[in-house]
Amino acid sequence: MVYGKVSNSKGCVRSGLNKRARYGGFRLHRLPPDIICDIFSRLRFKEAARTSMVSRSWRRLWRCYPNLVFTRKTMLHGSITDDHLAATFISRVNSILWQFRSSSLKNFIVKFPLLGRDDAHHIDGWVSFSAASRAGQIVLDLCPEDQEDTDMMNGMYSFPLHIFFSGDNCVRYLSLGFVSLTIPPDLNLSGFTNLKKLGLHMVSIRGDLQCLLSHCNVLEWLSLTQCSLQHRSICQKLRRLRYLCVRKCRLQKLHLQAPNLTEFELTNYPIPIVLAECLNLSVATIELVSFSDCLSYVSTELPAGGLYHVQDRLSINMTVRTESRGFAESIGRFNNLKHLILNIDVQGSSDNGSGILRLASLLEMAPCLEELELNMYCPSAPIYTKRGQLDKLSSVCVHKHLRTVRMTGFDSTRGQLELAFQILRSAPNLDRLIVDPMVRVAWSPRLDWSEQADLMLVRRMMAENRLLRSEYRHMITLL
Repeated sequence: MVYGKVSNSKGCVRSGLNKRARYGGFRLHRLPPDIICDIFSRLRFKEAARTSMVSRSWRRLWRCYPNLVFTRKTMLHGSITDDHLAATFISRVNSILWQFRSSSLKNFIVKFPLLGRDDAHHIDGWVSFSAASRAGQIVLDLCPEDQEDTDMMNGMYSFPLHIFFSGDNCVRYLSLGFVSLTIPPDLNLSGFTNLKKLGLHMVSIRGDLQCLLSHCNVLEWLSLTQCSLQHRSICQKLRRLRYLCVRKCRLQKLHLQAPNLTEFELTNYPIPIVLAECLNLSVATIELVSFSDCLSYVSTELPAGGLYHVQDRLSINMTVRTESRGFAESIGRFNNLKHLILNIDVQGSSDNGSGILRLASLLEMAPCLEELELNMYCPSAPIYTKRGQLDKLSSVCVHKHLRTVRMTGFDSTRGQLELAFQILRSAPNLDRLIVDPMVRVAWSPRLDWSEQADLMLVRRMMAENRLLRSEYRHMITLL
């Protein structure tokens, strides 16, 4: 019986070999080239390159790989000293590009800290390669690891914008980091007619950015972060723009005509803002960089400049000073706004509550508001007052749609208590007021565990004494 089993096993092996000989063996290499290239595109670059060792016919197939991603993670392996990191990275990228041949490159991505004054001729070749390969997405991020080192700004790589003067390019997404960009006044940039996304981070722009944007007729996504602008005003018509982000660029004026804009982000000191025809604006985030009281600016400039169209969520970071009283009468309202987030840096003595109480009047500008978040940070030591010493606004506007209010950083100071009771009195349909003693804003200092625990214990005890003994205690949730 044992001999018979072995014999049958040998017979099966012979049968399998005969079938392979009859049908030509493994036939993956006989697939059409476009299908093989599609299979390759789903592999990692290193895996695709290794397939060149499978057979002679596949030796060159990896060169049609559509995604080239050159980063520290993908290019640097093994023990390499810090002094040779840049040289090794450049050498390996050049070696791959020398072998690579593709007329249908989808993504060309370089993310590595390099200096233009030392490596410009190599980077020029990479950018020329990406343009000649008709790459749809080009990312050149040369940002240093220490982005606070301003001495390195002199070593920026000068991006060769002239390569894209012709209309042969297919770039749809361009992202640049830590480069200088010179825009001539007579710019003829037909190569950006298909550009839909443009991201510039730590880019020094010489010339008028508007000359560049005027050639981007189908631009839908624009991000400018920590850029140095020679002309600090943006006045542009971008009919197809859907997303705009401008952060820490020291703008002096923003005037935009973008009827399809749905999301807007701005980090800047208070400036004139005009968003014309932005009827579809859904989400807006405004971070005001100023130590002065910003409540008058928020109540006048923002709704008058076009942000009154915001529908779903408006988030504002600002400074409020407790000694300030009143603010300019608003000429606009956030008529469609449903969710308002206020991240507030409260400056001044906590004994003066009028500065914080003014926020209640800000709610009158949003008659359809359903949800309110007040995240406060009060660096000054709290000064507690007696229950009978709390002020009230002379007139109370009823907020019929307000259902949820959340107050964080609550330490039961006079202004916070006055604001909480003012909201409770003016919102007849309020489901709950959530009170959180924990500071939730990003810029607050970090405390060790024991200090944090002691502080939360005191704040919670004060909130229980002042809020949960009132007639509104059934509507209050204390975390």
